[in-house]
Amino acid sequence: MQKTWLKTYPKRQCSFTVRPKQAEDETMRSAAPIDRSSVLLLCVAVCAGVGAQSNITLPQPFNVSLVVVNQTLPSNSLPPLATVPPVAIVPGNTSARWEPIPHYKHPHYDGAGKVLWFPRIIGGSPATKGEFPAMVSLQLARNAAHVCGGTLVTMSHVLTAAHCVTDVRGVPHPASQYQVMADDLQLPPHTGNPTVQIRPVRSITVHPMYDSATIANDIAIARVATEFRKTETLFPGKRIQKAPTLGDRCSLAGWGVTDERSTTMSPYLQRINVVISDFGTCSALFDNVLRAGMLCAGAPGRDACQGDSGGGLLCSGGRVAGIVSFGAGCAIPNVPGVYVDVAYYEKWINGVLKNGSEGRQTIGNAVVGVLLAYWILNYLAR
Repeated sequence: MQKTWLKTYPKRQCSFTVRPKQAEDETMRSAAPIDRSSVLLLCVAVCAGVGAQSNITLPQPFNVSLVVVNQTLPSNSLPPLATVPPVAIVPGNTSARWEPIPHYKHPHYDGAGKVLWFPRIIGGSPATKGEFPAMVSLQLARNAAHVCGGTLVTMSHVLTAAHCVTDVRGVPHPASQYQVMADDLQLPPHTGNPTVQIRPVRSITVHPMYDSATIANDIAIARVATEFRKTETLFPGKRIQKAPTLGDRCSLAGWGVTDERSTTMSPYLQRINVVISDFGTCSALFDNVLRAGMLCAGAPGRDACQGDSGGGLLCSGGRVAGIVSFGAGCAIPNVPGVYVDVAYYEKWINGVLKNGSEGRQTIGNAVVGVLLAYWILNYLAR
């Protein structure tokens, strides 16, 4: 039987283990050498951020410059493209205890807390230039590693999946960690390709009701710092106004493997055709965890699997109808993939495009740094 993840909330508390020359954040399940004083201060700040008290006594005098805000901690247990999510300080958010239930694939984390980077296109064929003009690659800014797919909905806004830009608790990563590549079929881009465009991400807005345990409301919008230049092969996708119905034929694209067991991505954009599935039947296959705002699609031997979450599902003449969200494996017979129903979120999308504030938002390290400094000063002034 397919089962999903359970998330329970303990009483407000903040637990860190500090070891000599090593700090271990139990929530993140990661460890890396850090100055002990920095760890103590960060513990105090994080505890304050989640509304919990701390009994930690800071050494005096304390060198605040030792703290690296939002430092990403490496882990040898993670795949090459993955990094441990940075500590994010969110006022009023309680720490969550994660209890994995076997036999169900979560889009980003397995039972040991390791990152699972999927989905990627299975059973696809090479896409042609201009066939998917709104398709983009969401990448890590530090090394241009492909993280997820995305769809241009304006020349400066990218529609993608929330789980692509958040940590295991659903907290958005700093926008400065990402960049967006557009107007190229190859990863990395063709050397000397005059059409390829790369932009740093300015801000990320995640749906306020996104639940990283059930993957409900798995939708986010990234805004780039500078508008993309519109070309014959790069322009925004039009969104569908009504959800596709049973039997509708759709297509999607992504950079990915051709076999679920592979760990090597195809360097070329792949495309597949799928058909909208019956929602009730699909929900039963996923132990009835599906809900409003989701839709299912699939085809024998074809699926999205491992690497292109966030990519657009195109129906009704190439209009954006869905966002690749999750599934129970890759191209498993009679088990369709699950997508975000874009039409269901039209009001929210319009709100973000107009106001930019319809959800959890991050604009990079600067704001988090200011918040951390504020909590530090308040603590030291007591």
